[in-house]
Amino acid sequence: MTRLLRLLAALVAVPALLAIAGGCGTNVPGTLMAPTGIRPAPETWPGSLTGAVFFDPTNTPDLAAPPFPPTRVELFFGGNLVAVDSLEPHSRNYLFTGLAAGSYAIVVRSSAFNANSRGSLPVRDGQLDAGNTVLTLNPSSFSNSVDVMGSMPGFGTDQFGMGTTSLDQNVLGVWTYPNSLLPPTEIAAGTYRLKFVTDMSSTDNNLIGWGGSATDTLDAPLTDVLASRGSGPSTDLVVRFPASGTYAFTLDERRQRFSIALAPPAPVAGTRR
Repeated sequence: MTRLLRLLAALVAVPALLAIAGGCGTNVPGTLMAPTGIRPAPETWPGSLTGAVFFDPTNTPDLAAPPFPPTRVELFFGGNLVAVDSLEPHSRNYLFTGLAAGSYAIVVRSSAFNANSRGSLPVRDGQLDAGNTVLTLNPSSFSNSVDVMGSMPGFGTDQFGMGTTSLDQNVLGVWTYPNSLLPPTEIAAGTYRLKFVTDMSSTDNNLIGWGGSATDTLDAPLTDVLASRGSGPSTDLVVRFPASGTYAFTLDERRQRFSIALAPPAPVAGTRR
């Protein structure tokens, strides 16, 4: 009888021990992942916003190819400016990364064009393609006249308004010298300060218009060099002309760039080309 009671007691104790062991095991680290329905938030939200800028394809179809005009894309969240993407001259695409979820807006600006904006852009945990943003040309942003002037003999401010240093504008915002009215002036080999003058108030020591940085010496010929508006000697261009001759100048106010090249010789009267 005693042995039977002991056996029955042992059988009752086994399930109790298993229950206790099972309860304790829930707090013991294991190798299996238990789904909880909760995932930790990433340190940086992976949302991003991208898009492309087009520069008035109807009126400036040539701006479909680089270099593109200097362009600034501003990103707003809750009415506050939170990021800026300044586009490189070889790209018209912008990209903002690491964005928190929410609704964003962009404003696109380029000096020769009207600004354009887009709002209510919902960013979540992925990349949002905002599509294309088109900037229309702003005719009032261009100069009324441009003269190439500087320390080269025959290109000083005493020639301003005489037509001898004037650039032609055959396409809005694109200026070229020599002009169609007067023969070009030869430039002797040497290093000179110059600027694309747009203001009649310019003087020899305060040329006003499209220039650059007087700390850099540029060697002609030049192609698509960035220009900036400014006044005074510190914003003059310093250009070294390696050989004497007639030079052609091109200023593109849309792209904010200029080029200098040796002009082809004028055809001699009576010869066939």
